[in-house]
Amino acid sequence: MDPGLRFWLRYAEEAGGLCEVGDEVALAVLPAGLQADLGLPEEVAVTADPDVAREDGALLLLPGHPALDRAAVQTLDRGDAGQTWLPWPAPTRPATEVLLARARERFPVAHGRMDGTGHAACCYAPLLRVGVVVTYAISLDHRFQEREEIWVDARTGLPVDEATRRAFESWPLLAAPDASHPYLDVDLTQAIPHAHAWLASRAASRQRALAAQVDQDRLEERARAEVYYDAALASIARRRGSATPERQALLGAQAEATRTERDRRLHEIDEQFRASHDLRPFRLHLVWAPAMRLAVHIRRGAQTYPLNLIWLLGVGAAFADLRCPSCSAAEPLIAGRDRLGCRACLT
Repeated sequence: MDPGLRFWLRYAEEAGGLCEVGDEVALAVLPAGLQADLGLPEEVAVTADPDVAREDGALLLLPGHPALDRAAVQTLDRGDAGQTWLPWPAPTRPATEVLLARARERFPVAHGRMDGTGHAACCYAPLLRVGVVVTYAISLDHRFQEREEIWVDARTGLPVDEATRRAFESWPLLAAPDASHPYLDVDLTQAIPHAHAWLASRAASRQRALAAQVDQDRLEERARAEVYYDAALASIARRRGSATPERQALLGAQAEATRTERDRRLHEIDEQFRASHDLRPFRLHLVWAPAMRLAVHIRRGAQTYPLNLIWLLGVGAAFADLRCPSCSAAEPLIAGRDRLGCRACLT
């Protein structure tokens, strides 16, 4: 189904409407409040196919239609926040010895050895799903919006592996919280700023790419303005050369005003094509994902340092990335003589 139509049908159902989806047309029965808000009758057939709309008389619901735009604005204003729980996958889970071998490969520790301290235990790991709408302004005439989203570990703020994220997005959700397994601690004061920083970096990169696409238009506009003002200044200079002293003073002032106007116009063109973007958060989900906690010790001689590793279950199963226990940097670990650190704090 067309994403816009699917969104609108879900919006109508959440507002108390009833929807019946067919092969090409969906029939919606709207409550009185939603009818008044969207300016639609009680029963309305909607489609995203122009041919079907023309032949069957259904409402063509595409981006730009007032009913779809109104639903999108209200959804963004309301926001989408809350907690969700993912169901546990099939009971086959990796053995502790297998996880330990993968952990040693995934997290090599300089000057140290990783040893297990017990069996891996099931738990719920907190993931933070953050979504924003990015409004890009590439010029005065080019403005549009895009949606950006990122999943991060709600304990560390580090991004979730892409394969794992895609797998979790396709999972159904539990209808009620699951209390059969322990929950790991959450640190939103660290996770939310890091998620925002990742999203801001993506938006800035996208802005630079979009600005490069219209930069040729800016250069051409500047070139036309420079040709015009250069010709005007050349004309003034020719007339000034054969003018009387009084006339020369007048033409000199006119040349100075033309140069000022030229600089103002070139600055105006640069501002017209100056790219910018704005992030508007609309989604904040705390997603509880099935995981296994592997407790290990990092040994250096007689010294041992405890460490917990989190294995996220599912199709894209993988270990959650680590931060240094000493300085919180996302760097490879080093077993020091007096503490477990990383390249950022021990070298």
